[in-house]
Amino acid sequence: MKVTIKCFVHAEKEPWDKEMKYSVYPFSMVDSSRGYALIDTRDVEFEVPDDFDIRPALVANLEREKKELMAKFQARVTEIGVEIQSLLAIENKPTVQAAEDIPF
Repeated sequence: MKVTIKCFVHAEKEPWDKEMKYSVYPFSMVDSSRGYALIDTRDVEFEVPDDFDIRPALVANLEREKKELMAKFQARVTEIGVEIQSLLAIENKPTVQAAEDIPF
């Protein structure tokens, strides 16, 4: 099946940028931001297989997100473990002052 998407080609240059940046969006950025200048619009046509199934790509996205979250979770668990060990390593013995050392 053929799919056609209208694309909007923009130029952008911030005062601190040395070079012009170019970007393509499926909508015009001119209405939403003053920093963009519309250069051209183009129709892009491409072929999508009739048996295209989006589910494997969506599952891969979720698996990647799951992996990132598990890594963040494990990192935080490790940080908490280090904090616990640090607190347990601190000696908290009460100090007793001799009566002659207490100023009156």
